[in-house]
Amino acid sequence: MSVDSAVSGHAMRSLRLLLEAYAGCELPQWDLFASNTRLIRIEAGDVLYSIGETHPYIYFVQRGLCKAQMLTEGERLTTVFFPEEGDVLASMSALGVEGIRRVASRGLHPRSETLRAAVRAETVHTVTAIEPTLLLRVNYRVIDHLATQHMQWARLTTTIALMHATTLQADAGWLRSTPEQRYRSLLKEHPGLVQRITQRDLASFLNITDVALSRIAKRVRGDALTVMTADNLDVDDEEDEDQPAALPASALA
Repeated sequence: MSVDSAVSGHAMRSLRLLLEAYAGCELPQWDLFASNTRLIRIEAGDVLYSIGETHPYIYFVQRGLCKAQMLTEGERLTTVFFPEEGDVLASMSALGVEGIRRVASRGLHPRSETLRAAVRAETVHTVTAIEPTLLLRVNYRVIDHLATQHMQWARLTTTIALMHATTLQADAGWLRSTPEQRYRSLLKEHPGLVQRITQRDLASFLNITDVALSRIAKRVRGDALTVMTADNLDVDDEEDEDQPAALPASALA
């Protein structure tokens, strides 16, 4: 992993457009934010951060693809999402948000026990690059400081948090589907992502074995072939209907 303090003007302009779209307005003191932003390059297989780290950074994925994994009850790493271009990436529990730590440590939330990592401000994911990846990184404390000074930055953090919550709600509904339904949904809504990841990572994401995924993929391919064949038959029938009717033999005499 390489860290570069010199961020290109193009990268910062693109990031500014993104963040001001979230905020819905111009962001004051942009120079302070920009001066604390770093360019991060990681190669395929490099780990960006690991479970249990103190890592209060927010990343903006400019190019590439990563996988985020967490431990299951059996101490097995399972893939839970794939940060890609345009994503805002952070281990939320590691940001050290004082309000979350205060509420969780006092047992004021019904799931305070599951928020222990947030109280300790530790990461709950390991993020690894699948492809060479370019990210912009800023310490959350910089954004938090700006949010206490300017309503525009506070609006930005609120919108990003709500976008995260909205995505989680959509994912919760998706997770209620069967593995095959989830696979079909991915092929329909994110075909590019399926092509960029290995079968093992995809199986881990669907929480099934490689063998089960192979069976599902075979069924889906078979269904697609059946549909294509049926469509071709329909086209042939239409072409036959467009042909002139054959004359009876008596008419040719």
